[in-house]
Amino acid sequence: MKNADIVDFAQLDGLKNLLDLKSRIAPPAVFTSGVFDLVHAGHLEYLQAARQLGGSLLVGVNSDNSARKLAKGPSRPFNNAKDRAELIASLRYVEGVIIFDEDTPHQLLKELQPEIFVKGGDYSEAYLRNTDLVGLEHISLKIIPLKTHYSSSNLIEKIVSAYRKETR
Repeated sequence: MKNADIVDFAQLDGLKNLLDLKSRIAPPAVFTSGVFDLVHAGHLEYLQAARQLGGSLLVGVNSDNSARKLAKGPSRPFNNAKDRAELIASLRYVEGVIIFDEDTPHQLLKELQPEIFVKGGDYSEAYLRNTDLVGLEHISLKIIPLKTHYSSSNLIEKIVSAYRKETR
């Protein structure tokens, strides 16, 4: 089975490759984005729910530089953007992955023009309309409730706690 295509939007040919990818997917296009540093069951459930909203799912992955700006922690991301993109591209319900370097995927959304933009329940519609979707009112926004007790930060805390107990 072939992995989904990966486009690096920051590269010179990024826009051309993005438009080529969009021309090959089934509408309506659903787009979501995130760091996806330590992928867990909550991420998988979220991505599956997003995919069910349209004909294809495209996933934006924050570049390393962009991820560092999100204040996830001084040593984050643990995995580089290429590795994170490869992991997401391996999911059978993802048709394409786009690495982007901006703080938000606003410019990517502007160029991609998906029919549906999906984010998790930790975001509000007002916030997203004023950041990611400013000026893009024609893109439908869907917010998917997050699965409780799942987060990369919680996973990191569990790992660190277990390591400390073992090394005492």
